Amino acid sequence: MKPSPWSLWLLSALLTAGLGWVAPAAAASGSSVAPDDLFLRTNLLAISITLSDEGRRTLREMPSISGHSKPKGKAVVQEGGRSYRDVAVQLKGTTSFQSLDDSPSLTLDFNQFVTDQRFHGLDKISLNNSLQDPTRLHEKLARELFAAAGVPVPQANYAMVTLDGRPLGLYVLVEGFGRSFLKRHFQDARGKLYEAGRLQDIDEPLQLKSGSAPGGRSDLARLLRASRVPDPVQRFAALEAVVDLERLFSMVAVESMLCHSDSYSMNRNNYRIYHDPSTDRFVFLPHGMDRILGTHRSSLDLSIVPPAMGVVVRAVLSTKEGRRRYVARAGILFTNLFDAERLGARVDEIDAAIVDVKRRFPGA
Repeated sequence: MKPSPWSLWLLSALLTAGLGWVAPAAAASGSSVAPDDLFLRTNLLAISITLSDEGRRTLREMPSISGHSKPKGKAVVQEGGRSYRDVAVQLKGTTSFQSLDDSPSLTLDFNQFVTDQRFHGLDKISLNNSLQDPTRLHEKLARELFAAAGVPVPQANYAMVTLDGRPLGLYVLVEGFGRSFLKRHFQDARGKLYEAGRLQDIDEPLQLKSGSAPGGRSDLARLLRASRVPDPVQRFAALEAVVDLERLFSMVAVESMLCHSDSYSMNRNNYRIYHDPSTDRFVFLPHGMDRILGTHRSSLDLSIVPPAMGVVVRAVLSTKEGRRRYVARAGILFTNLFDAERLGARVDEIDAAIVDVKRRFPGA
């Protein structure tokens, strides 16, 4: 199969068909949506966040700490006539980071301080300021495409956000990698979920976000050893025993189609890893999709097999069998998922909703 410039084709399709994707109801692959269909609803959420005095002071004086540790403040969150107390609030983002007094991106954890508190069935959400994507289309479109390809990925929608009485405007609302997300996508949600920092690969200390840690990080050490087996045939066999390769192939294929160069495969960035106890294999989970379609650093002329910087992806695709299976999976996804007419219809639908919000709420 000859390498093909997918992203160039995609850009052409976007320009001629107006962008788009399958309807979100059809996007879920083997998983159900959030309990009350939060990400299928068409009515816009209005989320009001009121920080406690101490929380406001903490986030203003210590907006971020190097490494994984980030300060948290408590807040009351109101939406749809309901109040949520003692919600943990963090400022988020690196290149998109803004201070509390600007238009910050926020992570809200409803379960951190109040056991079993949920927001529409979710324990954690992010509110993104879309500083790097003024269209606000990237996150929602990309996540629907990953889901359609069978890759576990948090869902996205939109919300009007107010912080301490100050309207921040239209934000992209993204489901967090919480227990509710894991339960929806995996038979056993008690496994270890690892989060990487900026440009961190599996050979660096990843943060354990959930799950117990018997044996420490021995599972990650096993994954790294498999990636470093010198013989290609033996390396592929070792990786197949510890990685869900079909989902990895699907993830990398969609990252290439979307020109998501700020991803795990191409930049060792924007990903999580879940060690699924039911299969004893690692599943890579994509994240941070506001810089797709060549808005990061890559050209739009990516080949079928993208430049692989991630240790695991490079280790797999550098084997004959891994490359063969990846190209086969990528061809199936490209044939079945990339329909210009459906792409155009879906983005027209998303964009129309955004335009309507801007019409009704000037300055959003």
